[in-house]
Amino acid sequence: MTEKIQKKDFFFGLFASPVPEEYLPRFEEERLETNIGHMRGLAIYIIVIQIILQLVNGAFPQQSVVQLAGSMKEFDSLPYYITLSLLSLLSGIVYLVLFNFAKKGRIKSRRSRVVLAQSLLYLYVVIQLAFSTVNVLTHQGVNSYIMLTLMVGVIPILPPKQSISTISFSLIYTVATIFFTRHLKDADGLSSWDKLVFTDMRANLIIITGITTVSSVSIYKLYAANFLKKIALENQNNTLEETVAERTKALEEKTIAAEAASTAKSRFMTNISHEIRTPLSAIIGMTQIARKADSKARAEESIEEIMCASDHLLGILNDILDMSNIESGQLKVERGRFVFRRAMEEVVSIISVRCAKKGIIFSSNADSLPEFALNSDKLRIKQILLNLLGNSVKFTPEDGKIWFETFILSETDDYADVKFAVKDNGIGISEEQLGEIFNKFTQGSSKGMKHGGTGLGLAISQNLAALLGGEITVKSEIGKGSVFSFALRLEKASGTVLEEEIAIPDLSQKRILIVEDIEINRIILSELLSETNAVVEEAVDGLEAVEKFKNSPEGYYQFIFMDLLMPNMGGTDATRAIRALERKDAKKVPIVALSANAYKEDVDQSAEAGMNAHLAKPVDFGEVMKVLSK
Repeated sequence: MTEKIQKKDFFFGLFASPVPEEYLPRFEEERLETNIGHMRGLAIYIIVIQIILQLVNGAFPQQSVVQLAGSMKEFDSLPYYITLSLLSLLSGIVYLVLFNFAKKGRIKSRRSRVVLAQSLLYLYVVIQLAFSTVNVLTHQGVNSYIMLTLMVGVIPILPPKQSISTISFSLIYTVATIFFTRHLKDADGLSSWDKLVFTDMRANLIIITGITTVSSVSIYKLYAANFLKKIALENQNNTLEETVAERTKALEEKTIAAEAASTAKSRFMTNISHEIRTPLSAIIGMTQIARKADSKARAEESIEEIMCASDHLLGILNDILDMSNIESGQLKVERGRFVFRRAMEEVVSIISVRCAKKGIIFSSNADSLPEFALNSDKLRIKQILLNLLGNSVKFTPEDGKIWFETFILSETDDYADVKFAVKDNGIGISEEQLGEIFNKFTQGSSKGMKHGGTGLGLAISQNLAALLGGEITVKSEIGKGSVFSFALRLEKASGTVLEEEIAIPDLSQKRILIVEDIEINRIILSELLSETNAVVEEAVDGLEAVEKFKNSPEGYYQFIFMDLLMPNMGGTDATRAIRALERKDAKKVPIVALSANAYKEDVDQSAEAGMNAHLAKPVDFGEVMKVLSK
């Protein structure tokens, strides 16, 4: 059954077009152009051959004799050959002219071009069959039939169905003519039928027919295969061009992005240089003023300015550190219990001072908020709000207004959906800037005004909001102000949270070892620790710290502050060396890292070395007291 299906598929596949339907119109159009070219060549061939034949027949006339039923009668075939040759010559000339018109585009109709190409072919078939008839009558064999099949099978590009049917019809006509003229005998008493039956003519007829049929089908299939290869090559080239175009476009986009990033970073470096130099100038200048102050009040005022400039400088460094952590995927939120209303009041107290200094009217609904406890990252929420409010202060002129409002959208026993909104009537943001203000190194600006900042605040705030489960949105209009808002679902904490105060522990009779290679840092930390009444000793590097601990009695030191980067021996190596000592207090003594490096990997390295905590420089008094209290 399978073999029958395969044979059937093969049979019908012989006549099926090998070209997919989507490319068939183009294939047929190209085949028509090819056929016109071939048939024009055939017209030229007919003209040349017929001229030669006319000359040969004129120079060497031939006669053939056919014996009719019982009597002898001469039959002269030359006039018939000359007539057919002249007809062929005339047809060739006419068609050559028409094909030249077609080549020059004067015959534009596709149908006319198809008729022109096929009519010459079938006219040639008719003429050759007429020649074949005369051949049979004169017993000269099947030469004309052979020429006919060769022309049909080799020169034109015909579909298998058309070429096979044409060759089959010509074969049937030739054999029928031979059969019906079998009573005609030549001088030797043989008819064309006798020659077909009793000589090699039949073998030649079969072989020539088979060869031309196979050639015709093969040429068509080859032509179709070449067409498909051309299509495949074109598609491949198109794909390659598209790929090249896409990659070129991607490269251009990357180049533009790289140039934009380079420009942004250059602008950022300019801004950061200005932002760092400004508080440094204030610190240096106020330090000189404090040294020359002739009154305690003037000195305290200078120190206050120094502290403000230092806090500003630390905020810049923290922004850079946060952005670095964001880019490395290491920025984390730390959940803790806090009172929601008190946290908002802390934000209000900070911004109120800034607004008062600039003469901006500030209003908030923080005093009407509920005092429930939450379990979230208080510092990061405050950081977002202070960034948004700080921007409003920066871009709102004197006598302007800023509103900070917090709404409880919904509330259950487990969570509260809270919306934060910061509104101002400042300079506003253009539509072009709205799409970029959350990009790093990008900073809003206005014509004729200079605004400070690193351009990192909004980018950091957006990333923090995302980590907390929200998204900052902005609405703004030039000259009318801006509204920044975001919503968070905050988990409620059980119980109450007491007001956090800095508790200074009494460490009388306790001994603390400070390991620090920079003298000023040792002086600062010793001064901070003086309020605890602890006995403070110092070591200038890790090697000295290990020797002091090793040579001291067991339990001599109750606490160690360890710098990380020091000459001779660093803090992590010193900590490992102390933990490796064969004494009980070496395993238990608290060791806290002090380092200007506050990246996550630095904290992890401290923990791996055996340290109990990690404090970032510059050290905060409250953090030091908190660690000591634990």
